[in-house]
Amino acid sequence: MDEEQKKKDKKYPEPIVGSLIINPEGKILLAKSKKWNGKYTVFGGHVEYSESLEDAVVRETKEEAGIDVKIITSLGFSQSIHDKDCYKKKHMVFLDYLCEFSGRDEEVKLNDEYENDFKWFSLEEALKLDTPHGTRRLIEAYQEYKNQEDYFDSWKRCAADFENYKKRQAENQKDLIAYSNINLILEILPVLDNFHASTDHIPEDQKKSAWVVGIMHIQKQLEKVLADNGVLEIVVKEGDKFDPEIHEAIKQESGIKNQESGKINKILMKGYKIGDRIIRAAGVVVE
Repeated sequence: MDEEQKKKDKKYPEPIVGSLIINPEGKILLAKSKKWNGKYTVFGGHVEYSESLEDAVVRETKEEAGIDVKIITSLGFSQSIHDKDCYKKKHMVFLDYLCEFSGRDEEVKLNDEYENDFKWFSLEEALKLDTPHGTRRLIEAYQEYKNQEDYFDSWKRCAADFENYKKRQAENQKDLIAYSNINLILEILPVLDNFHASTDHIPEDQKKSAWVVGIMHIQKQLEKVLADNGVLEIVVKEGDKFDPEIHEAIKQESGIKNQESGKINKILMKGYKIGDRIIRAAGVVVE
């Protein structure tokens, strides 16, 4: 026999694409194959010339099961050498993919390579089946993939929880710093009140004088120090309804039976808060 004839007679492994199909619940679709001794197998077949592996998976699944699937990921490869369950003596290299089908069972139409018997199995149930070597390895590859996905999801949840924890700690730290200064702030507020009492009654013709400008500058510095430490003035206007949560009735006009139903006639002392916490209510006259 010449060399040319030897080359023609030489046999090579057959590349086969495999499609392990899951539904949205993660169950695996298997069918009894006539070519594999009536055992449950996945779907798949040969790759045609100039056809990509992904296209082959989709085409073969459509031809064998009658359904359209979406490829999720590759599950690697394995091989089968003269498997006793195979109807022919073959050496096959399986190129495996995980696919998803979200349609109805009525859409599954098996071709004549399969017995009219298909079922959805949980991963645990599939692992207990007596399946050909290639199908078994593909199910185990899916198990490994699922474990990695579960681990990654758990890691992402932990990472998100840790980020939320850091944000909460940062907010708590800000609150701690702000609230730890409350006693000092309460001592500064009367000083600021005195500044307001003085600057609110400066004659118009003296507002541009050097000493007034200097006092106003100090007042603004004090206000900035408080603002930088999270202390904000409670906005109160004459005519507002009295609110005991943020107002303190220092004086009540005669004739009012219930101060909470009255309106603010005059503001005697500014109120301040840190965040939602009132550190000093606004002193008002209720009419």
